[in-house]
Formats: sequence, structure tokens, C-alpha cells
Amino acid sequence: EGGDPPRGSLAHSLPLGQEAIVNLPVEDFKAALGRAKLSGAEVALARDIRRRGKNKVAAQKCRRRKLEALAGLREELGRLGEEKERLLRARGQAEVALGTLRRDLAAVTAQVLGALREGGGQPLPPELGGLERGWGSDGGVG
Repeated sequence: EGGDPPRGSLAHSLPLGQEAIVNLPVEDFKAALGRAKLSGAEVALARDIRRRGKNKVAAQKCRRRKLEALAGLREELGRLGEEKERLLRARGQAEVALGTLRRDLAAVTAQVLGALREGGGQPLPPELGGLERGWGSDGGVG
């Protein structure tokens, strides 16, 4: 490092400004460096400026993509929250309807069993015995 000039003075000797160094296509950048007859330190500095500039742009794009992804996730979270509420309401309505159906089924079953007994006062034949057991909470014969 002892004999190298300071970076600031080297940067002033470059034929391109920092923005051009960073934004030029790679072939144009190499051509500009070749035409300028730069020292090894100047070429190294130009490449370092380009690398750091490209990294800065990449970091900015990465941060922007991250923020966009977060915004998308927040939007999806809101949509899923609304869907959950809708499904919970539908579930509640289905449970009410199921309760009504079970009550109606129990009433019809009681009417059928009562009518069968009234017919002659005799017990039901064994093949209809399942009707006496009623319906279980799962909706099947119990």
C-alpha cells in the first residue's frame, strides 16, 4: 500500500464517472478501460467501483422485492381471514340445519314407531327392531 496514491485521487483519473462505470454493459465497460490506458491500480479501482455499485443496486432490488412480498402476504392474510370468517358462518348455519334435521328425524321416527305399535299393540317384528333403537348422534342407526 505504501506507494499507492489515495483512492480519491485515483478515482479522479478514471475516464468514466461512477454512474457510467456501474451502468455500462460489461463489454462497453471493458472497452472503455482498454481505451483509457489505465494503471493496474486504476483498473482495480474501476472494477471495485463497478462491483460495489452493482451490489448496491442488487441490494436495493432485493429490499424492494422483500417489501413487495410482505405486502402480498399481508393481502393474502386479509383474504384468508375473510375466508375463515365466511367458512365459520357457513359451519354454524350447517350445524343449525343439522340440529333441525335430527329433531325432525326423531319426531318422524317416534311417529312411525307409535303408529306401528298402535296397529295391533303387538311388538315389532325382529326385522324392524332397528327402528326402536333410534338414531345415534352420528346420524346412523344406533
